[in-house]
Amino acid sequence: MVLENYLPVKTGGIENYTHWLACMLSRNGHQVQVAYLNMGESDNYLYEGISVIRLTNRFNSFKNLIRSNSYDICHIHEYSGKNGIDIEWFRAAKQHCKKLFFTFHLPYLACYKGDFRYNGIEDCNDFTSLERCSACVIATYLKYQRKEGFSFYNSIINSFTPVLEKSKRSRSVRENIEIRHKDLRELLDTCDDVFIYGKWFKTLLKENGYDSPALRQIPHITKPIIEKKETDNGIKKKMLFVGRIEEQKGLHLLCRAMNMVSTSGISIDVFGNIVNQEYFDQCRQVYNFNYKGIVNRMELMQLLSDYDFLVLPSVFPEMFSLIVKEAFYEQLPVIASASKGNRDAIHEGADGFIFNYDDHEDLAKVIDHAYDLKKAGWQPVFKTTASPADDEKELLSYYA
Repeated sequence: MVLENYLPVKTGGIENYTHWLACMLSRNGHQVQVAYLNMGESDNYLYEGISVIRLTNRFNSFKNLIRSNSYDICHIHEYSGKNGIDIEWFRAAKQHCKKLFFTFHLPYLACYKGDFRYNGIEDCNDFTSLERCSACVIATYLKYQRKEGFSFYNSIINSFTPVLEKSKRSRSVRENIEIRHKDLRELLDTCDDVFIYGKWFKTLLKENGYDSPALRQIPHITKPIIEKKETDNGIKKKMLFVGRIEEQKGLHLLCRAMNMVSTSGISIDVFGNIVNQEYFDQCRQVYNFNYKGIVNRMELMQLLSDYDFLVLPSVFPEMFSLIVKEAFYEQLPVIASASKGNRDAIHEGADGFIFNYDDHEDLAKVIDHAYDLKKAGWQPVFKTTASPADDEKELLSYYA
């Protein structure tokens, strides 16, 4: 299994899911090794029974590793592009391994900006046109906005876009978009199986001409559920944010919203590694949340029942956020932004609530609405489509 970072140095969703999968396969008789690119205290180590290899020379180390071992399967979990895991890695793995798998955690190969927001302001389901995509990148970089007072500014952007498209920077953007589209096509043609969690992304690929028999929508399971435990549905006046402390995860939206909510006495606990200290400090100045630092994933799972809601204010598309599924395991409803992956994962009014994309005012309204419903006796209903045992059996079938 190959990815950019790994536990315990990096503790994000990709790392936790890959580790869960590695452990699950190991328990079921597979010999599993994990190789990663970035920070680490030593070249090789053992983490909770999983052999971990640090690729100190990146691609050259990767090539040497797969050439010198008879791997049945190489499973790549990230595509990070230039200077990271790119299409060359897939070509090498296809040459030296019996099977090649890829898990599409984040869809940056499909959308250059990675957010599927046209001009940065509206949902987009079309990434087939180089002209449309490059114009969108330019408009977004120039802060195109659908707000009062921006109509004249936006008209200037629209007027100058054809001129800007002829600039050196714009040509570079178009070239990079074209490279990503070619890499996406080659990736789908090269891999034996391409795993995705969200139905939305499989549909989007198909609508844009990237359908493939290699695409597999798989269950998003990270722990067995033996039995449902009793849940305290009383009002605790506590909400939870979990994620990297950087703008993509939207902590700033939650902080702004908390200064507008009518419901009094709510406290916010924040868990996650600080990627951007300046951003963290700015958020803390807006709203004085309780920063809890980084906690072991299993410890965090034990804490989820202490809260009324998990808030996931992402400002980019979550494929299917790991923490959403884990919150559902622990009977904790979720309040999330209307980015594509969140909309696909949450059933409005049943196991959570959706607020308008990148809109802290609507988030404040949704928080008040959720607490009003909770006061009136609302209880979440968590839908499941299969048993954990069936989900695990399905995943294991791909590695047979």
